[in-house]
Amino acid sequence: MLVTNRLQSEPGLNSAWINIRGGLIVSCQAPGGTPIDTPEFIRAQALTVELAGASAIRAEGIENVTAVCAAVKIPVIGLIKAYSDQSDVYITPRVEDVVNLAKAGASIVAVDATQRKRWNGQSLEEFFAEVKKATNVQLMADIDSLENAQFAADLGFDAVATTLNGYTDIPSPGLPNINLISQVSKKLDIPIIAEGGFATPSEFNKAIESGAWSVCVGTAITNPYLLTKQFLK
Repeated sequence: MLVTNRLQSEPGLNSAWINIRGGLIVSCQAPGGTPIDTPEFIRAQALTVELAGASAIRAEGIENVTAVCAAVKIPVIGLIKAYSDQSDVYITPRVEDVVNLAKAGASIVAVDATQRKRWNGQSLEEFFAEVKKATNVQLMADIDSLENAQFAADLGFDAVATTLNGYTDIPSPGLPNINLISQVSKKLDIPIIAEGGFATPSEFNKAIESGAWSVCVGTAITNPYLLTKQFLK
């Protein structure tokens, strides 16, 4: 069964998704502890890729999201990485994280939407219900599998992203996982963001051809630390 496409029924409420269709989302993040791990650098990075034609920015942390939102005119996907020994969920794990990102100006908030228990044993269903009571910001489900993509869509997430494929206990054939994009696109009728290991224009095009709404690229564009390390292996 196809999930109702709210982009068609409520386009005014989902303009961020319309603006990024077929485009490139650039993840403007920096390795912790490096000189570029500052809001000023992330802001400059976001402005640079916007100038080059990026359709949206993915940024982590309240200070970074605030700086980027104040600078760019394109949609910003915000998230928070927070860690706890209570759970393996670390991408926007708490309701207050979503609320704070929305206040910082994020058009869309990305959250871990696997069915793993969140902090304090909270289920994804409980988390989603609390978030919806607190804010109407657009929600993107970072998923690792077709099953969890379907689960998130059924809950009411506005979009899904393959961000966590290969990073949980669910096996992956390797990144970028074009097959997962194809599978999800045949099952769901909400935007599917291809993310995870995309590094070349040909991979970008293949993802779009396989049903991706847009493609998110990070390391291949914005991580000089890891790119330098690859040359020195």
